[in-house]
Amino acid sequence: MKKILIASAMMAFTAASAFANDTFNAEEELAYTLGVQAFIYGQGPLTVAQVRKTSTATDIPLNNAMAPLNEMGKTRNLAGPMDRIVPTVNNDTLYSQAHFDLDLSGPMVLEIPRTDDRFFIIQLLDGYSDSVDDLYKANAGTEGSKFLLVNKGWQGEVPKGIKAVVESRTPNVWLIQRTGVAGKQDLNAALKVHDGFLNYPLSEYNQPHGVVKLGQAKTAIPAMARLEGLEWFSYIDKELRKNPIATDAPMTDQFKYIGIGKEQPFNANNLSAAQKKGLLRAIESGKKIIQYAGRSLGESNNGWSMMYAGGRYGNDYLSRASINMRAAGLNVPERALYPNRYTDDKGVQLSGKFKYRMTMPADAPAKEFWSLTMYDAKDLFMVDNEINRYSVSTNRKDELKYAKDGSVPVCIQHTRPEDEACNWLPAPADDFYLHIRLYEPVQAVLDNEYPLPQIIKQ
Repeated sequence: MKKILIASAMMAFTAASAFANDTFNAEEELAYTLGVQAFIYGQGPLTVAQVRKTSTATDIPLNNAMAPLNEMGKTRNLAGPMDRIVPTVNNDTLYSQAHFDLDLSGPMVLEIPRTDDRFFIIQLLDGYSDSVDDLYKANAGTEGSKFLLVNKGWQGEVPKGIKAVVESRTPNVWLIQRTGVAGKQDLNAALKVHDGFLNYPLSEYNQPHGVVKLGQAKTAIPAMARLEGLEWFSYIDKELRKNPIATDAPMTDQFKYIGIGKEQPFNANNLSAAQKKGLLRAIESGKKIIQYAGRSLGESNNGWSMMYAGGRYGNDYLSRASINMRAAGLNVPERALYPNRYTDDKGVQLSGKFKYRMTMPADAPAKEFWSLTMYDAKDLFMVDNEINRYSVSTNRKDELKYAKDGSVPVCIQHTRPEDEACNWLPAPADDFYLHIRLYEPVQAVLDNEYPLPQIIKQ
């Protein structure tokens, strides 16, 4: 319903404006209207494709989590301001990453080591950024296990020793694995566990597999390349061809009018001048619509936007687009919930020009741990600061200062706070954005019945 209302409103507005100026061009307006819908629908698969292209642009697995297609790269340190492959990466866990093309690789074995009490998750996303499945303590155990990832409809024999089969609806699958780190002193122990997460083709199941040999990356994963002009629609067309979703045909079939999903790949040279003009307008409108929708995404809780839609979008393509534009690779809410905000308790944009305070109660609603991370408001990347602290996290208890009642007071400001009993989360000098991560949130927060702490200007 949401996408229909958006499309109808845009058609009415543009048609009325064009008729008023006596410049209405039906061909251009049709291309514009369908182009906006295609842009919103395609933002999810487009984001996954851009991450895949950038992350697999290497001949060997690297220690910045880049790796060739169907192989696994890993990080060796927690993320910081230099990590800009996607917005809002976390500062709580090490990462492993792999991008699969199951048409090429066949079924893939996913191997999990002994983890004991350490937090971990293997998140599997399809070509549209929807959750395929999650492998974590409750379904994988902590003693070590193996799973088999297969393409939809696979009918092969499952070998002994495989705990379960995970089926994807698309051949492209994005694996994001996270290993919890409890502070600097825990890094080496965390790495020993982290190294045990592996993947390899089913054809290599009985062969020995050691730790992934990682090359030394010169930089963090580069930022995704910026697409220019009608290249946006070429990418969307490519992804819809590779990972078709039959149930979305009522939406995607209409894109054939603008060259997407036809027998031949999208070719801007086959479009008329009016169609090109409409599609170029659609790109700019699509970006603004997605950004606008993202500022109030999901339900509200004391000023925090609760992104309950993460990982399970159904036909809510606008939420999928908004989430991917600012937080690609989101978990489903049961595994991790991501309350976020741009404003203080009065609804005013957060800024390093002011000082704020947040107090997380002792009964914080996360069964594993929680963190509060600072990002710049424009690009949503972490911000350099004098103490190299980018988040406050209960997984790093040795860094925290607790009040007598067990709560965690956090001072959010650009300059060092005078209150030495407060946990300082350094802010940039200008506008910023905050992200809480609740790992394994309790049911009360999933039901939006737990009031999250306010951000109060001092």
